[in-house]
Amino acid sequence: MKLTSAAAMLALTVSSLTLSTAAFAGEVVWWTPNWGEARAKELVEKFQAANPGITIKAEITVSDGLPQRVLTALQSGGAPDIIEVQHGWVNGYAQNGLIIPLDDTIQDKDDYTKAAIDYVTWDNQLWAIPYRMETRAVVFNKGDFTAVGLDPANPPQTWDQFVDAATKLSVNGKSGFAITGGGEMGNTITASLPYVWMAGGALISDDMTTATANSPETVKGVTFYTDFLKKGLSPASTLENDGTAARRLFIAGTVSSYLGGQFDIPSIKTENPAIDIGVFPIPHPEGVNTAGVLGGWSYVIPKDAKNPTDAKLFLQFLNTTENQGFFTDTFPVRVSSQALPRFDDPILSVFKSMLPYARPVPIHKNWVQITQAYFDGLQRIMLDEQTPQEAMDQANEEIQALLDS
Repeated sequence: MKLTSAAAMLALTVSSLTLSTAAFAGEVVWWTPNWGEARAKELVEKFQAANPGITIKAEITVSDGLPQRVLTALQSGGAPDIIEVQHGWVNGYAQNGLIIPLDDTIQDKDDYTKAAIDYVTWDNQLWAIPYRMETRAVVFNKGDFTAVGLDPANPPQTWDQFVDAATKLSVNGKSGFAITGGGEMGNTITASLPYVWMAGGALISDDMTTATANSPETVKGVTFYTDFLKKGLSPASTLENDGTAARRLFIAGTVSSYLGGQFDIPSIKTENPAIDIGVFPIPHPEGVNTAGVLGGWSYVIPKDAKNPTDAKLFLQFLNTTENQGFFTDTFPVRVSSQALPRFDDPILSVFKSMLPYARPVPIHKNWVQITQAYFDGLQRIMLDEQTPQEAMDQANEEIQALLDS
């Protein structure tokens, strides 16, 4: 198929771009999360040096409240040119007509992990460029395990073993396993859904027409998760804690284990090098495989972007093999990026071993609001306002209304 001149120009690599400011002059506003701020600044400087007619204005976002902030911006008509969002949010934006397809922008699509590409595809179109993928595993303090008679070389594999270990570790003012219950709700969704899935539950049916948040299986998984707080195995601050807070408590030595990501490891090594860090897969019920949420981040361009042409050029720059591998905190989506030396660290092997068991969240236009209803239910349980069944009954009604809308 013959490319138009504009499409051909977009297909060039950034290193060979010699674009005139008359054709591509302008500013690109980029919403990028604070955890990659230093790397974002470096990439902006490199791009602008190669493209002096384009200014990249990086506006730093924070995780707390981000889903609603993004949705509000997309609906208001005042969105930036590029936004980094979680994979699971993309299809809702696409189905609601809030972003533009990027089939004409992605380069070397066959070099991208298929599961991530499928995550952001709807109606046979690509609605985002995924750059980061991950799932979680349990990060633990090997010294704490040894101190209470647990073998760090044989960490818990089943739910019963997991609770037993967390109970033994919850001594001398320490918490055995920190769950998340506050801050950016995405942390709690990512942390708790695997237990729902391993119990055989789900928030909605496979055909996405029926809410199933109050099924016996879902309630079982929710109960298992929230019981870590209810039984005193997770910190008293759990209702305010997101993943970052859990990591800080781990670094401070007041938490022995938590559900973390490979992006946590550098901070732990830097801030408390005395901790002998271990990682093990998320424990599972006897006779059931483990599970995790296939997480990660993608770039989207809002339908109301002021400068989509230059935004697409910048996205191509961000997603070269080298730049995608440099920018991501976890595993890059491009297979060629995964071969870069920084991903050879042996401690990453457990996180990588979890990827085959990671599942995407349902692709529904109201998924963000659905997870908000579920998250609110979890908080009611942890606040002792409702039993798990009562909380999920209420969440189920709210979710069904979203499915029917």
